[in-house]
Amino acid sequence: MKIPIIINHSIPYFVASADDISEGIRKAGHTPIVLNNIEAREKIAKERFEKCIFLDKDIPLGLSMEISGTRLFNNIGSIELCSDKRRIDTFLRNDFTVPQTISYPLTYFPNEEFFAEFTEKVCDELGLPVIAKFANGSQGREVFLLNIKEEVLDFQRKNYIIPHLYQKFIASSKGKDMRVYVVGNKAVAAMIRENETDFRSNVAIGGTARKTEITDEINTLCTDVSNMLGLDFCGIDLLFTPDGFVVCEVNANALFAAMNEVCGIHTGHLIAEHAVNFKIGSL
Repeated sequence: MKIPIIINHSIPYFVASADDISEGIRKAGHTPIVLNNIEAREKIAKERFEKCIFLDKDIPLGLSMEISGTRLFNNIGSIELCSDKRRIDTFLRNDFTVPQTISYPLTYFPNEEFFAEFTEKVCDELGLPVIAKFANGSQGREVFLLNIKEEVLDFQRKNYIIPHLYQKFIASSKGKDMRVYVVGNKAVAAMIRENETDFRSNVAIGGTARKTEITDEINTLCTDVSNMLGLDFCGIDLLFTPDGFVVCEVNANALFAAMNEVCGIHTGHLIAEHAVNFKIGSL
């Protein structure tokens, strides 16, 4: 069986992940085809595939493949859901502990009176400092720490047209979190990420990582989150609080090169095995 692996044409980081998955597919006796999202459009116009590992967030491409009968890993609905941090908060907040969040309302035109009122709401309910995030972003690059009320007001003025949200700053987890990778119905690897010079822990922006144990609590929490969102595989970020873990983010297309290096595994092989053994039509 030929199994495409779709990556984005403009993001080179996914090549290593695609190579790891490719090796796993070959070990399982099948043929991997690594395509970027531009090449894939031409390929699927000529050939239909039964399965595809979709590492991109190109929603129209993924949708067209699913309509043609291809089973995507992950499915395009779950990828679209996880690409918007506001939706993730809405889906998870009733069943899991997540940071207190205020999503910014859809806004077409600037309005200073509204900006001022909303700034008061954010500061009163979430306190200061407060986290601001673009709804769509990755590797911590669209996450900001706003320390004073004037910064919250200025952030709105500059970004009112961009979908975003505000979250309570969890000081106990400043510059520290846990990334857990789930494949199928199991947490397969976990690492603690730390950054002594930034409130964000992402390895991509200078954080360090070390392997950590996957307890029954962590496995159950992360697989429950993954299953609720309909994901075959994902990276889940947990924050540390005195009362336990807080689910911060869920990444349907999480990179795993650092996870492989730190934990000594081949995450891509596990994803490949899951996709190859998955029976079409099963839940």
